[in-house]
Amino acid sequence: MKTSLKNVFFLFSVFFSLNGNAQFLEKLAKKAEKASERAVERKIEQKATKTTNDGMDEVLNNKKKTSKTTTSSSNESNSKTKVSKKDSDFSAGSKVLFEEKFNNDAIGDFPVNWFTNSSGEIVTFEGDSKKWLQVSDKGSFSPLNVSKLPENFTFEFDVATTDNFNFYSTALNVVFTEKTSKVDNVWNTVFKRKEAMIFSIHPANSLAGTVGGSSISVISEKKEIMKNKVEVSNFNKNNNSVRVQVWRQKNRFRMYVDGKKYWDLPTAFGDANYNQIIFFIGTYKKTTDKFFISNLKLAEAGADTRHKLIETGSFTTNEILFDTNKATIKASSKKVLDELGKALTENPSVRINITGHTDSDGSEKDNQKLSEKRAEAVANYFASNYGIAKSRFETSGKGESEPLTDTNSEEDKKQNRRVEFVVIQ
Repeated sequence: MKTSLKNVFFLFSVFFSLNGNAQFLEKLAKKAEKASERAVERKIEQKATKTTNDGMDEVLNNKKKTSKTTTSSSNESNSKTKVSKKDSDFSAGSKVLFEEKFNNDAIGDFPVNWFTNSSGEIVTFEGDSKKWLQVSDKGSFSPLNVSKLPENFTFEFDVATTDNFNFYSTALNVVFTEKTSKVDNVWNTVFKRKEAMIFSIHPANSLAGTVGGSSISVISEKKEIMKNKVEVSNFNKNNNSVRVQVWRQKNRFRMYVDGKKYWDLPTAFGDANYNQIIFFIGTYKKTTDKFFISNLKLAEAGADTRHKLIETGSFTTNEILFDTNKATIKASSKKVLDELGKALTENPSVRINITGHTDSDGSEKDNQKLSEKRAEAVANYFASNYGIAKSRFETSGKGESEPLTDTNSEEDKKQNRRVEFVVIQ
């Protein structure tokens, strides 16, 4: 009996021991699980802290070093202009009014033909002989050789930044405005200028810096009447050197980055006498973050052919030229024809009437036939080069019957030789 009791007691002891060990092991497992969870949480916190710090503070590794002679070779490939014109409708002006490559300025100096109320200097990047203006601190930077901005112009420049540009650092702002005083070269945001069109460019639209951004602001009568912002996908920490292109067509403002259009505002410019370009740096800028600009070009552009036809319903040009007494289109007509072809491609519902006009040289009968053939030749150009169905065109000729001027000077006859486009309602 005693042996049986001992056995029972032993079995109970084993049971409780095993049960206790099981509970103990279960507790250990739970503790390990919680410890693992806390470890994961700490990792996440550390990662989040690092990400935030990366956005707040410059990453020391791979930092681009600039000096009066060189900057880091890490930006060597990025420092090259990378303008992709594929699928871009940007058309640079042909009459250059201002061009700046800083060729006559010494490394380490601020360019002689520029104004600033801040600081900056000419630098180069390692492996690249091109000179850049480093715009360093808060303030304005303005080319003194620009004194007039035409009603139609293009303005282009290269812009680069130091690596890992901070989200909290200021954007590079570009202002087109009316200078009202000889000493008025500084821009500020208090809206002291009556009229201005402003846009910005920034390589980090978020802490991660994988996409950049741009904003616009329109000032009229010293008041901000328009403001907005967009993401810029191809200007970021991995592609921090780009070509910026602006195209003004009277009131319309277009802005492109490496050929990709990001802004197209039909009423951004007012009727002011725009005569000044100012780059300016705002506040909240880390001293280690720098912008660089180079290869600037301002050029007078032609009329807004494409949009004038679509928006006003008619367009007349004497820039479409033909061989004498023939309907063969000259190669020099390609620019205006291609602009119209793009407009018609972008607006597939639009139908137009094309009317040819001639001068009074030759017989009236021959001129009538010639004007009809020339109108047909223009329609055929659009069909052959842009695949536009001929059903979208009506063609006609007026010969010499509707001259713009009755005199016989060569210049006046040139005006009479024209092609007219009218949208069919």
